Amino acid sequence: MKSDVIVIGSGMAGLIAAAAAAQRGKKTTLLSKGAGTLVIGGGIVDILGYTEAGKAILSPGAAVEQAQEAHPYAKLGLENVKQAAKFLQEICEQEGYAYVGDLEHNQWVPTAAGTLKPTCLVPRTMDASRLCEAEEIVVVGLKGLKDYPTELISKGLERLFGANAKVTQVEIALSVEDGRDVTALDMARWLDSKAGLEECAVKLRQVVKSGATLIMPPVLGTKPSYYAFETLQEATGCHIIETSSMPPAVTGLRLRKALLAYAKRQGVTIVDNAEAVRADVKNGRCTAIYTQGFGREHGYEAAQVIVATGGLYGGGLVAEPNVVQERIFGLPVGAPEQSEFWGIQELFSPGGQPFAKFGVAVDDTLRPVDAAGTVLLENVRFAGRNLAGYDFSYEKSGNGVALASGYCAGMTV
Repeated sequence: MKSDVIVIGSGMAGLIAAAAAAQRGKKTTLLSKGAGTLVIGGGIVDILGYTEAGKAILSPGAAVEQAQEAHPYAKLGLENVKQAAKFLQEICEQEGYAYVGDLEHNQWVPTAAGTLKPTCLVPRTMDASRLCEAEEIVVVGLKGLKDYPTELISKGLERLFGANAKVTQVEIALSVEDGRDVTALDMARWLDSKAGLEECAVKLRQVVKSGATLIMPPVLGTKPSYYAFETLQEATGCHIIETSSMPPAVTGLRLRKALLAYAKRQGVTIVDNAEAVRADVKNGRCTAIYTQGFGREHGYEAAQVIVATGGLYGGGLVAEPNVVQERIFGLPVGAPEQSEFWGIQELFSPGGQPFAKFGVAVDDTLRPVDAAGTVLLENVRFAGRNLAGYDFSYEKSGNGVALASGYCAGMTV
């Protein structure tokens, strides 16, 4: 099978790269091993949340401009990050799942731990901009839902907003509950149905007053749509905010569905259960990618390749005793020769963990380079978590770097 562009990986970086390339008229094939990290990431886009000193960032755009030289943002530049954010918002608007936010200001989204999380772009269901103006905040619990401690959330919001708002908690039982712990996905599937949505509306009206701000778990349907959100707001007369929660997150599932639908509409060929295992390279160019699936190898040829396979957690980078390398091409990853220096004993150490910044070094067009800056593969670009120079967890930049680098890779090939 031959294409103009092969994209390896179907997380945020891979889907955005494929969408951007296909929109430019490139025949694009996306090789997908699994769902990627979008579901884990919760469907919100953190551009930059914290400095290396652990200080909260108010303007992610300003912070991008000050990124250190090794950081992917320094190579991409602020204008490209802005264009990537615009591209995502245009996609979501077209798919009926509009995102709000901009690079001028971070938003603060309530979490399932009763804290506020800085982020940049969010679906309308997680728009917490009116939270500071709320006079009554009600934390809504769903009976049987695991990993959603309403009391902890309520106490956290009481500490944050109790001086200006009345904070209470309620619990409703939906028909999903059958004596076992249920997940947010179970609840969201129930609210996809007419019966589930009607039941939720009736039971909410019984315990909340019109005008309140309701803090709910992310269960307002599995589809990239605001139908459940708008229906419940209209039925209760309340403003609803979904929290950021423990993975897997339904909000991430919605965003992934929206991006997949857009990519398919642009003509992207998506090959599922296709794990890229090796590549052919001749004269500094990749000529073919091989995947393992259903008991045999499959070959794919393309003029350009975008690698968005993730980092150490996602399997894009492989760590062995005293060496780390990129998995498909065997590219070197800058890491201390002795693995004892890869991490710091204190898990949440100031400045993050050294291993978190491991990745493939690239030039300004995202092509891999060696320590001297020499391009190693002319027609291969890397995007997302396999890039070197940033700690997505500590600085809260995972989906932001994935979005920006995926966009730039797709617009360059």
